[in-house]
Amino acid sequence: MANAVRAALVQANWTGDKESMIKAHEEYAREAAAQGAHAVCFQELFYGPYFCQVQDTQFYSYAESVPGPTTERFRALARELGMVMCSPCTSRSSRACSTTPPR
Repeated sequence: MANAVRAALVQANWTGDKESMIKAHEEYAREAAAQGAHAVCFQELFYGPYFCQVQDTQFYSYAESVPGPTTERFRALARELGMVMCSPCTSRSSRACSTTPPR
């Protein structure tokens, strides 16, 4: 099993605000790492409501530059936990939002 990669997939309910979603996903990542995961993948738009269900202009402000505050926050967490994170977010650019710790 030395070549095995253990991954965690997270699907969560919308809590109603961005910060509580981010904090919840930080805890999910810590829990996954504690259970031996090498990678964790969060659901699409993990820190906001899914746009197909909630179409409200108030959530346009959730879009961030990449790198930006959320990707930097999760990059630091990925480095701390020694894991790869796929943290899809609403981006103001065409860059991907995956977070991988530097080698």
